[in-house]
Amino acid sequence: MTRTEVVEGIATAMRHCGAAAGNPPVLGVHGFAADMSVWMLLEPALGTQVSLTLIDLPAHGASAAMVPEGGLSGFAAHLAGVMDISSPSSVWILAHSFGAAVALRAAALRRAQVAGLILIAPAGLGTPVNPDFVAELCAAPDARVTRTILGQMLARPTLVTPAMAEGVFAQVQDPRRGAALRQVADMLPGLDAALAPDLPHLADLPIHVIRGALDPIIAPDNPLPASLAMAKLHMIENAGHLPQLEAPRPTLAAIRAAIGLPQ
Repeated sequence: MTRTEVVEGIATAMRHCGAAAGNPPVLGVHGFAADMSVWMLLEPALGTQVSLTLIDLPAHGASAAMVPEGGLSGFAAHLAGVMDISSPSSVWILAHSFGAAVALRAAALRRAQVAGLILIAPAGLGTPVNPDFVAELCAAPDARVTRTILGQMLARPTLVTPAMAEGVFAQVQDPRRGAALRQVADMLPGLDAALAPDLPHLADLPIHVIRGALDPIIAPDNPLPASLAMAKLHMIENAGHLPQLEAPRPTLAAIRAAIGLPQ
């Protein structure tokens, strides 16, 4: 059941599933203009093997319509606060797109609290986010157009349902939440430069990168930064920017392999 916790002064929607005793803690972090529902096809199976906590980032979903002070570092400090609440031991962070950039900065801030990173279609690793997609999403005039724009993320655009599009459109159109999301959108072009100094300090951290081979939002064929040469890359065929929704089985297999869980 989803609950609200105040983290770093921000009302934050959180949900926990899976038995904590003996299972590795995993914290799921979604991307820009999304919410914890991006994990809906992985949550049932993953929750049987890990102690899983999902959140809505500030300005997103059911969390407060505000952006933490400090930009990316503010989001990372917020995520570190979530780690303090979610687990007494070090956690694996499973993060998508913009959420991956937040996870990388949080790991740099709280290295001892992070067991490893599993980054799906990550922003901040030297490959820019498609600016046209972000601009079009923020300017969409109705839910029908929003659905078409969201479909750009996927190898199979029909997977975007009208309800998904209506939810995103409603958030962008809400005066306070829309303004907060546009603040986040303004952060996206600078993520690669912002994170470059952090990456050498994460070289000894287990990092797994999962990419959809057909991703048009963050190009999947660019190499990872040299400072993360030890990171393991998992390529998901026939998937775009959301392999956890488009190809849940191979994505789940890659997550299990990263953590060392039985397949």
